[in-house]
Amino acid sequence: MLKFENMRRITLLNQLFLFPRPLSWLVAFGIGGSLCALAVASALVKPATLLLPETAQRPEAIRHYFAPERLEAFSGNAFNLKPDLVVFLDQLEGSLQAANQTVAGENRLFATHTQFVNPDYVTFDIYTIQLGDNYWKLAKERGYTIDSIVGCNPQLKKVICYAGQRILMPSRGGSLHHVSLNETLSTIALDYAVLSEEIMNANFIDPHWGVMPGMYLFIPGAKPRYLSEEMHKHYSKRALFRSPLAGRYTSFVGVRTHPVLGFSKFHNGVDIACPHNTWVGASAAGTVLVAGWGGAVGKYIKIDHHNGYKTLYGHLSKIHVRSGQRVKRGQLIGRSGATGRVTAPHLHFTIWEKGRVKDPMDYLW
Repeated sequence: MLKFENMRRITLLNQLFLFPRPLSWLVAFGIGGSLCALAVASALVKPATLLLPETAQRPEAIRHYFAPERLEAFSGNAFNLKPDLVVFLDQLEGSLQAANQTVAGENRLFATHTQFVNPDYVTFDIYTIQLGDNYWKLAKERGYTIDSIVGCNPQLKKVICYAGQRILMPSRGGSLHHVSLNETLSTIALDYAVLSEEIMNANFIDPHWGVMPGMYLFIPGAKPRYLSEEMHKHYSKRALFRSPLAGRYTSFVGVRTHPVLGFSKFHNGVDIACPHNTWVGASAAGTVLVAGWGGAVGKYIKIDHHNGYKTLYGHLSKIHVRSGQRVKRGQLIGRSGATGRVTAPHLHFTIWEKGRVKDPMDYLW
C-alpha cells in the first residue's frame, strides 16, 4: 500500500510539470512575469547618464575610447560636417538674422545658448564689437584664446569681426556644445577629451535624465568641435603654424606705401610690433635654410618645413640658430629687433607655399 501511494504521488507530480493544468500555467506565468518586472525595474532605476568607465577617467586614457562613427565628425584637422550639423547651423544662422532685427530678439536667442549653464561656474555677456577690436585682443583681455570665442559663437563664419557685431563672451575658456539626437554625456566627454564630472559641474544636468537634444552645454577648456564650413577652412590652415611671437599687427600682405622709402611697394608678409629683444619662436618644425644678414630685412632666419611651406623671420637683433639646424615648433630661434630698413622694432614674418607668398593672417591665431 505504501509503495502504491508513493508511485501515485510521483505520477501526480509528473502530470503537474510535464502536462500542466491551467492552474499550473498561471503559476508559471506569474513567476516569469515577476522576474521580468524585476529586471525592468532594475534597469529603470539606473542613472540615465553613465559616467566614463573607471579606466577612462584619466585624460591620457580617453583617446582609446573613441568610437569610429564618432570620429567621422572630426578627424584631426580634417573636419567633416555631419548632415544634422549642417541643418542646425543653417537654422541658427536664420535665427540670428531674424533676431538681429531687434536687440530684444537677439538677447532671447543668446539666452537659449546659456539657460542650462551653471552661472556659478561660468557667466556670459553679450559684447558689441567696437572699432579697433579683434577676437585675439578680446580673448587675451579675458585670459583665454580665440578658440573660446569661436566655440561659444557657432554662427561665426570668419575670424574678422566688424563694428556693431554682437557676440557671446564667456567669463572663462571653453566651448558651447549643441546636444544632438542620440548623444550622451559620455560620448560628449569623449569627443572633447574631458571628464564627465567637469561637464556636470559646469552645467545643470539632471543626474537621472542626463542630456537632452537641443541643450547647449558649456565644455570647460575645450576647443570648438562644431564649426561652420567656412570657419573650418580657417581652422585647418591655422593648425599648421603658430604665431612666432605675441604682438600687434601693424602691416599686412599687399601693396603699401613703404614707411621708409615713401613709395608704393609690395609687402610680402606681416609686421608684428613688439619690444626690442622679444623671444621669437619657430612657427612650425623644420630645418633652417638661412640664418644671417639680408639687407633691407636685416638679420633674418628662413626655415623649410618640408611640406611645401617656408617661413621667414626678419629684422632680428639676435640669431640663436644656424643653417642646417633642425628646430621644433615654438623653439627659440632669435630675438626681435630693428635691424635693416625699419622705423621701429618689430618682426617681419613671411609664409610661402610652393614658392608663392601666402597671407599669414590665414594661418595665425
